This record gives sequence, C-alpha cells and structure tokens, in this order.
Amino acid sequence: MLTTNQIHAAEHDGQSVAYRLLLLLNEHLHPSAYDSAADHTEAASTLLESFAGVFAGCLADALEHQGSDAVNVLYQRITERAPELLASLNR
Repeated sequence: MLTTNQIHAAEHDGQSVAYRLLLLLNEHLHPSAYDSAADHTEAASTLLESFAGVFAGCLADALEHQGSDAVNVLYQRITERAPELLASLNR
C-alpha cells in the first residue's frame, strides 16, 4: 500500500503532466501564434491528436469495455505498455 507521501507525489506528477499539456495547448491558441482562428483550431487539434495517438492502442482496448471498466482497462494498458510507448517516442 502506498504511503500518503507516495500518493501525493503520484497525484502531483499527474497534475504536472496535465498542466504541461494545457500550457502547450494554450501556446497554440494564443492570438500571436497563428494568422487565423482556423489555424489555432487546427494546431490545437493536431497537438491533441498527437498526444492521444501515443495511447491509441490503449484507448481502443478500453473502448471495448463499459463504464468504469473502460477507465480501469485504459489505465492498465498504459501501465503495461509504458516501456514500449516510451521507446516508440524515443525513436
């Protein structure tokens, strides 16, 4: 069982990752980043598609399940495949 500090560290890490993604998304949505609103939207969609693409296989597995089972399967698949997913990004 995790200690309170370990739980806090894991929660903080998860929030930090989400924060970083949202910061990057916000940079693409900044008025000075692109010439038009359509370009902002395209860049934001591309960023999010790229992020989700890393986990596409895990998401596909999860979508085969219902409700909270789908979330549990998603977490399990990402955890199981983390080394493989990381290696694919390091190429």
